[in-house]
Formats: sequence, C-alpha cells, structure tokens
Amino acid sequence: MKNYIPLCLILIGLIVGVCVFSVYPPKTKIRLGKDLQGGVSLIYSVKVADDSDPDEVLAQTIDVLKQRVNPQGILDIAMQPVGRDRIEVVMPLPNDDVRALQQTYRDSLEGLLAVSRIRPSQLEAALEAGDAAARFGGTDARRAEFERLQTAWNDARAARAELTIAEAADPVDATTVDGLLDRIARSEITVETLENTILSQTFGDDRLFNILALNGVAKKRGEDGELDASSSERAVAFAELEAEFPHLKSEIGSLRSDYAAFEAQRTGLDDPEDLKRLLRGAGVLEFRIAVRDGAMDVPVTLLREQLAERGPNNTDSPIARWFAINDLKQWTDEDKPETIEALLADPVSYFKNRYGLIAAAKDGKQYILLYVTPEKSMTHTDGDAWAIRRAGRTIDDLGRPAVSFGLDSAGGSRMRRLTSPNVNQPMAIVLDGEVYTAPNLNSAIGSSGIISGNFGEAEVTYLIRVLAAGSLEARLSSEPISTSILGPAIGQDNLVRGLEAVAISVGIVALIMILYYFGAGLIADISLMINAVMIFGIMAMIDGTFTLPGLAGIALTVGMAVDTNVLIFERIREELVNNGEDLRDSIRLGFSKASSAILDGNITNLIVCFILYQTAATEVKGFALTLSIGVLATLFTSLFVSRVLFAVCTEVFKIRSLPMLPTVFPSIHRLLEPKIDWISVRGPMLFLSAILAIGSLALFISRGADVLETEFRGGVSVKMTTRGAEAGDNAGTERELAGRLLLARSDVEDRIHAIGDENPDDPTLAQLSNATILTVGTTTADSEAASFQIKVANPPGMNEDENIADAIVAAIVDRFGDELAVTQPVHFAAEDDPDHSPHTFSLERKTLGESIGRDGAGIQVDAFRGGVAVVIDGITPPITLEDAAERIKRMRNQPDFADTAGRDVEIVGLDKAEQGAHREIAVMVFDDTLSSFEVALGTWDRGLAQREYELLQAALTREATLDQSSFSPKVAQNLAASAIVAVILSLLGMLVYIWFRFGSLRYSVCAIAALVFNISICLGAIALSLTIGERSIGGFRLLDEFRIDLNVVAGLLTIVGYSLNDTIVILDRIRENRGKLSYASRGVVNNSINQTFSRTIMTSGTTITSAIVLYSLGGTGIRPFAFTFFVGLVAATYSSVVIAAPLTWSVGAKEPEDSRPRDSTSLSTG
Repeated sequence: MKNYIPLCLILIGLIVGVCVFSVYPPKTKIRLGKDLQGGVSLIYSVKVADDSDPDEVLAQTIDVLKQRVNPQGILDIAMQPVGRDRIEVVMPLPNDDVRALQQTYRDSLEGLLAVSRIRPSQLEAALEAGDAAARFGGTDARRAEFERLQTAWNDARAARAELTIAEAADPVDATTVDGLLDRIARSEITVETLENTILSQTFGDDRLFNILALNGVAKKRGEDGELDASSSERAVAFAELEAEFPHLKSEIGSLRSDYAAFEAQRTGLDDPEDLKRLLRGAGVLEFRIAVRDGAMDVPVTLLREQLAERGPNNTDSPIARWFAINDLKQWTDEDKPETIEALLADPVSYFKNRYGLIAAAKDGKQYILLYVTPEKSMTHTDGDAWAIRRAGRTIDDLGRPAVSFGLDSAGGSRMRRLTSPNVNQPMAIVLDGEVYTAPNLNSAIGSSGIISGNFGEAEVTYLIRVLAAGSLEARLSSEPISTSILGPAIGQDNLVRGLEAVAISVGIVALIMILYYFGAGLIADISLMINAVMIFGIMAMIDGTFTLPGLAGIALTVGMAVDTNVLIFERIREELVNNGEDLRDSIRLGFSKASSAILDGNITNLIVCFILYQTAATEVKGFALTLSIGVLATLFTSLFVSRVLFAVCTEVFKIRSLPMLPTVFPSIHRLLEPKIDWISVRGPMLFLSAILAIGSLALFISRGADVLETEFRGGVSVKMTTRGAEAGDNAGTERELAGRLLLARSDVEDRIHAIGDENPDDPTLAQLSNATILTVGTTTADSEAASFQIKVANPPGMNEDENIADAIVAAIVDRFGDELAVTQPVHFAAEDDPDHSPHTFSLERKTLGESIGRDGAGIQVDAFRGGVAVVIDGITPPITLEDAAERIKRMRNQPDFADTAGRDVEIVGLDKAEQGAHREIAVMVFDDTLSSFEVALGTWDRGLAQREYELLQAALTREATLDQSSFSPKVAQNLAASAIVAVILSLLGMLVYIWFRFGSLRYSVCAIAALVFNISICLGAIALSLTIGERSIGGFRLLDEFRIDLNVVAGLLTIVGYSLNDTIVILDRIRENRGKLSYASRGVVNNSINQTFSRTIMTSGTTITSAIVLYSLGGTGIRPFAFTFFVGLVAATYSSVVIAAPLTWSVGAKEPEDSRPRDSTSLSTG
C-alpha cells in the first residue's frame, strides 16, 4: 500500500476536483425539484385505442406538447409517461430572482417602446407641450433633430398668431401679411419634412416582439470552434435593427442584454394556469390550400406590404393569410447546405421556383400565403367534428418511404370536398398555426391518403408526428386529473429548512465521531465531506434533481457512511484490544473483516433504491437517486478513501497507536461489550414484540381510510396564505410571519368545517366537515399562523373525470375573502357574452363620450384615435382603476395574448367612484398596426376589438387560485398500488439476496420477521399520531397528524433498507463466528450480538440524532419522513438485537464444546 499512496491521493484529488468543478456555481449547476423551488405537476389522461401501442401514443403526445409549450427548449418543463395511459408535466415556478430579472427586462422593453414607436398624434401632443426633444430625443443627434422640429413648429405657431393680429388690423398691411404667410409656409414645410423623417425612423411593437420570439440559440461556430452567439436568429435580427436605427442602439442593447439575462434564469411560465391553457390548446391540425404563384384572386403585392408593415395577423384580405413555417430544414436538402442559404437569402424566389408557393419574410421568420376561405380550408371551427385516426410509415408506388394517414368518416367526407376541386394544387398541413409541409395533391383524397416525396427517415418521422398531433385534442383530457402546485416561497422554505437540518445533523454526527474515535473520527469526517462532495457533484453531472426526500436521502447517507466507518473502527479496536495486534495489522484486518457486512448492507439499500426509482412518484425518485449515489460514494470513501488516509497515518507519519474513547476509558469498553444471554429472554421478548406488532397493526387498521393521505385515497390538499397585515390586525413578527395577518388554527378549522355543515346536500362541499387543517411554516405558541394546509377527501362514488379542487378552492376563497393573499375575480354584466360587438367602439372622434355614445365622458382621445374602447358595465364588486390596470397588464403578458403585447392602454371610470372603485369603466387601446383609419374594418375588428374584449374578459373573471394538490380516485389507487408493490418487491428482493449470501432460508425469515415488526410499529405510530396530534400537548411538541403519503412511503422503504443493514451486521458476525458449523449455537448467537453491541449503539445513536434534527428543524415538508424514520430507527435497533438475531438459534441445536468466537477470546457467553 505504501508505494501506491501518492497515486491514490492523486486519484482522490482528481475525483474531488471533478465533482467540485461540476457543482460550481451551485446556484446554476444544482437542479432543484418543485418541492424545493416551487412548481406545478399536472397529470393528464390519454385515450389509447385498443389497437394502438401505448408507448408510441404517449411518446407522440409528449412530443407534440413539447413543441407547443416549449418549442425552443429553453424552459425546464419536463414531460414523462405515467403508466400506460397518462403523462405527467412538471414545471418550476419563478422565484423572486427570476421575477426581478423579468421586471428589469420589461422596464427596458417599455423604455425602448417609449422612444421607438412615435405616432403622429403623440408627436403632435409633444410638440404642443414643448417637450418633444425631452420625450423622444435619445442620442445628441436625435435630440438636435427634435429641437429643429420644435423650433420650426413653434415658429409656425407664432407666425399664425401674428397673422391673426395682422389680419385684424385696420388697415391691413399687405406686405406684413404676405411675409407672415411666406414664413408660415416655410416653417410648415420644415415641420412636415422633419416629421416624415422622424416617423420613418420608428418601428412598431410587433417587430420587437417578433424578434424576441426568435430562437436565441447560436447556429454557427466561430474560428475558435466555439458557438458564435451573434449567429442566432434573434441576434441577427437585433443587429439588423441596430443598423437600421443607430440612434436607438443603446436602448436596443439594453433590452437585448436584459432579456438574455431573464431568459437564462427563466425555467418556466409565470403561472400554473398559463401552462394548463397552453396544454389545452395544443394539437390543432388544419389542412389549407396554398396560394400558387400567379393566383389572380389574391392581392399578393399588397399582402406582402401589409405583412412588412403590420405583421402576419393584421392583413386585410378575407381570402388568404400568412402562416409561419415551422422548420425550414424540411424545405431544404439536408446534404446541400447551400439550399438553406438560398432560402434565407431570398425566400420569395426560393419558394416560387422550387415549390410554386407565395412566400415572404419578416423579422427573421418566413411565411407562406394560404387560403382561409371555407371552400379551401379544412379546420375545426366550422362543420362536423373530425379527427386523424392513424398515421404511419409506408412506401409509395416508386418504392420510396412515404407517410400514410387515415381520417374518421366525418374527416373523410370533408377531405374529399376540399381536395376534389383542388387536384394538382399544394395543400398545406398546418399544426397550431404553423405550416409543416405543403405536398401537391395528385388526386382527390377521402378517408385515407399517402404523402410521398424524396423523404429520408427524419422527414418521415417528422410528418408522422405532425399528423399524429391532429388527434391530440381527442386523446388528451381537457383538464388534468391530478394537480400539485407548490409556491416558490414554500419551496424556498423547504430548501432552507431542509439544508439547515441536514447541515446541523451532519455537524452533530461529525462532532460525535471525533469525540468518540479521536483521530479515526477525523478520518471518518474527511470521508464524510468527500462523500457529500461526490453526491452533489455526480448529481450535477447527470443533471439529477434534488427533491425534499432527496435531502432526507443525504441525511440517511450520512448515517450509512457513519455505520460503515463504525464497523471498521470497531473491528480495528477488537484487533488492538482483544487480539493484541499492532496498528498496521489491526487496520488491515479491520477493513478485511468489516467489508463483508458493509457490502451486504449497502447492496440491500441499492435494491430498495432501484425498486423505489422504478415505482415511485417524481419527488421520491429524487430520494432513490440521491441515496443510490450516496451508497456508491459511501463504499468508495469508506473502503478506499479511509484506507488510504489510514495508510498515510501509519506509513508517512509513522503513527503506531490509535486511541479511542473506549480504550482511554476501559469502563466504556466494558459497558459497550456486555455479557448478556439474549437467548434466555428470547421467548418473552418475542411475545412482547408480537403484542406490539399486532396492536400497532390493529390501531392502524381501525383508522380505516382516514390514515391515508389524499394522494392515496383521492382528494385535494389546498394551501392558503393570508394577506399582509393592516392597521389593527393581528400581525406576525418572526421569520416568514413578519407583517402577515395571523389566524388561529382553531378558528380556521371551525370556519372550514362550517362550510361542510352548511352544505350537507353538496357531496363535494360536505367533505369539508371532516377536513384536516394543519399549519404550514412558522407557528406561534398560540397555534397562530399565516399559512394553512387544508386536506379534503374525495366524496364516495366520485367519477374518474371529476375534480373537486375548483369547488373546494372557490368555497375557501369565498369564506375567507379579503383575508387571503389572492386576486379575487370580479363579475360584470356581459361576462358570458361571446359577442364583442355591443361592447367595443371605434375611437374616431375627439372625445371618448362621442365615440361610445355617452354624455359626460369628455376625455380627449387624441393619442388613441383609430383604436378601440371596450366598455364594461355592472362590475361586482367595484374595482379601482389601478387594480384593473394590473389585471390587464398581467393577462397581456400571458402566452395566449402575446400578440397584444406593447399596446397603449388607458382606463377611464365612467361612473362616480365609490371609495376609489368603479362599476363602469372604459378601456381605451391603440395599436399603430391596427388603426381603424389605416386597415380594413374586418381586420381592425378581428385583430383589435375582439382580442381586447377577450383579454378583458379573461383578466377580470380569472378565478383566484391557491396552491393545491389533487388526486383523482384512479390516480390515488395507482399510487397506493405502486407503494404496496414497492414494499413487496423490496422484501422479496432482499429475501432472495440474504438467502443467497447466507446460504439458508432461515436467515431470510429472521430478517423479514424483523422488517415486518419495524413496519408494523411505524404504521401504528402514524395511526397514534392522529390521536395525539389532535391534542395541545402533541401540538406543542411539534407532533402533527401524520398520514401515509409519498414521504412516509419513502421513510418506510428507508427503514426497510436501514434495518436490514442493521440486522445483516449481526447476522454476518453470526456467520463468521459459527465457522464451519451448519447452524448457529446459543453461544455463537449471544457472542455475536454482544460483540456488535457497541457498533449498534454508535450507529443507531448517531442516525437517530440525525432523525431528531430532521424532525425538529426540517420543516413541515420533511417532517412526515423524519417521523417515520425516527420511529423506524428505534424499532430497527430493537428488532435486530431482540428478534432477528435470536431467531437464528434453533432450540434443538447442539452446543459445541468451545462456543467462543475464534478471534475474540476475551468474551464469554454470559
């Protein structure tokens, strides 16, 4: 070993260095689950036909949803199959840092828009106010231009005033009048020239938002081989914008950098409802005939001009419209890079010459002109409902790869009507508003068709995915059947508390190791540190997700790592004290003799982790992954790192003694190596253990379904948080309670139960009578808190597609009203009216009142002329203008209304305010690309009036949401089944392994008997907590009401692994001490238990300490796991000594003449 010490140290250093590099900086390299950073998990059901492959259907569904929700792949939105007919969508929610970056970007955006978009009415108003240069100046050159304009405009106004006086004089001086007229003419010519120049140097909102929507991923590599950030579509478009408007280069640069900073940290959408809305609208397939080059019924030149000026959605033609191309690579030759260059350089000529299509480009995106008339379109907005039934691979008449598809009967009829009159015309396949391909119609198509061409494998797969997406609306459930939402604040609280608890528990364990083992304890602590670095480093390298149970897995890893070191140190101490070996031989023998038990114990844990990872939910998988890495890291650090460090001590520093607390104080040594006859008490202890186990199971069963959490029996868990405290409120002062309104738990419980008592005929609300109410986060001594968790079970006989969450949330929000930190929906007279026409008015007159036909609204609308006024009446409860503005602003930032971003908005109260709130308001909106003076009435109505009415409806009536988790009965049954399967498979797997390792089924039965006892005690303790936790003394001791949830299941499986490790250590010593005997004698069993007693006390003591710290400091999120872990540790320590080991002795076993273990002659059988 001596010769290899330098090499071993270098290897250890390299491994640690790589792990440290992988994890730095931790804020960006360590990936947190939704329970640690806040997030949403949605489970959707997917209808799978009997003759379809479930795996293929789920894969296609996920692929389409990803394209819809996260087309550029920059968001951390994970989608995965769940079983054979479900998918889970997981998305983190933005924390305060991300929201701050978002606000910075929005400020830069508004700052740029303020100087980049200047309407004639705005410019005129600024000139009249005399602050045009200050408002729109920008650079010095730009300011000088505005100052010249202001001077000319002022001179013209002054000349007109002088002309009025001159013309009123008696007599009139003709020379003076002529001079003034000439002066006015010259000034107005100057004003007109400068105004035209300035207005030509502005750009609309749509151009800016189109640029931001472009892909920001670099396309080319520089000379150094690195990706060139300036080659991305967005960077190229920004560079063109800066070159075109050099006076705005500073503002454009600020927006560019601020958006990049926000995008780099952005991991999800702003709100769970936004995600649901996007998923709900995914997979809309359409077929449209494409406009051919030379078409006489479409004004192509005019539409190209309007595309350049207004964007793709605001053209005037009722016959055709521009549609964006999804993937340019599908229109070029993969083996000929020059084709993509030709397309980008001149898309008009490229598509005309190659496909005969009408194309155009705007802001880095390419478009194709398609018909939108009913006779040349097949959509879902008119006619009978239709769907794609199949899509797959085939070959065409020439033997080339092709794609076949089939429609249902309604789709076949509509397809025949569309294609029959359009043979030899290109038919575009449009998915979610984007063109994927436009094959030529060789013949009319009915219920089935074939798309052929010179396709490669990638192109065939691409087309199949597109067509398969056409049935997504029919396959995917409209609403999630299970929802789990955890706010960022709670996620941060879980993270902080969890890390604090883990750090403190590790610190306590490290201190105990040094105090007990001295120098050897320091070596163990160094190994622990390397162990932790390896866990975080490997998780970062494999992009693993840390979850709240994952932090518990780290704590357990610490306990297991301590156990391996204790095993080794106790073996070394035995060799030193009992056998008189020197230090070097003691270390060698100690590692050699401990390795068998270490390997067996850790392999059993890996079995548990493997089963848990395959069967558990996402958060618990984080626990399994973390613990698996921890087990492997433990084996490396305990068997290799510690061995190398001991070699350094003995070979480099020539240390020849290894003092420990038991060797310094022999009385401790004698105390920890008792001489107890465990077999003599086997009968009574087994009887007592059976009574405890049966009693625990009876108590557990007596609780019925009440012992199961909502995720295992179906139901909803809602978290409500109070608003900020106002004057006279009962306000909190500590930690997250500071400044929040405090409510007593008993009061919240009474008010929640009262909802159920008041609605006995409503099967859903009636369940609130038995709802469980828990405090979340910090709680005062009087059980007052600012956050509460309300758990409600599903009503009996509930259907699979029902979800009680909305009704429960609505009832809670209604009962607690303005005490909660939520935005309440408001109602108005026409909130359900789908027709916007009676409520929208064109702003074409001077005042608002003239435009909407109401006297008294004399507000000037100069800045909004050409825009729309949306009038809302009968608002209940009344709303302030500030609140309305905030709601509208937030909705405008949502993906569904991205096309409305950047519009000018002003809100006006139409009635007399009641304490600052109005029941009647008018919302004036202007979009310079949709002015009623410049575009056709239909375009204005569709793009501005209708969209703003829809936005306002959504903004005002949007339901208030609370953080919630909901589980349908089927999902609950599946979760319960998977948990039971995980436990059974774990037991079977370990039974087989122990049988194999120990060569006897008896040892497996002994281990399983101890496990059954441990799990029974844990289940009984959970049932008991439902009684104790209801009492004040239990609440004072932080003993909550625990039920079986995923965290408890993780705790139970952890105990399965830990107790087996505990038991295997003793069984391994029995196997060693029995030698060649085929059975374990009374003396062998007693000696083995006594010899390992010190290890049992040390390992159990340190691990129980970790569990206590986790329970006390880990917060409510980790407390169910910690409680189960603690109870299981106590039970496992008891059962390994009192149940498992004594059961290995057979009553009729013959006692050998010398029952003493070979290498421990100082111990007797007692």
